[in-house]
Amino acid sequence: MNVKFNMKGMIYGIFLIIFILAGFIILPKMFGEDIKAVDYVIVQRDSIPDKILDMMDDYIDQERALATIIDGKVYVIVTRGQNEEYGIDVEKINLEDKDGKQVMTVEAVYKEKEDAYPFVVLETNMDSLPDKIELNQKFAGQNKSK
Repeated sequence: MNVKFNMKGMIYGIFLIIFILAGFIILPKMFGEDIKAVDYVIVQRDSIPDKILDMMDDYIDQERALATIIDGKVYVIVTRGQNEEYGIDVEKINLEDKDGKQVMTVEAVYKEKEDAYPFVVLETNMDSLPDKIELNQKFAGQNKSK
């Protein structure tokens, strides 16, 4: 039995397989969103660093999400602002790259005053501060953002 070996066809086949595999690996990274969840722990009131408590007077009346580094740990502070009817709680924190900048999105929920606090301090697992912080709020039991 005489088998002919086509070297040109073999090379084209290998290039085609490499091209298809690269498409499955590269295309999802180019077009897919690269959102990572940030792990965090709610800091109890008696464990909040004094530096954060000192700066809270400047921000307690504003509806914001802030981040700071104290002793090598990144803390996120979320305040409800002047809406004294509700307290605030954090649902999740995501980190995303947008246009080469690291953007943190904090999902906060307004809850009944008895179930939440006027501000929340979170200790994260991050090593550095993000370039930008966005705060998205909603009321408990509703999907509508404020």
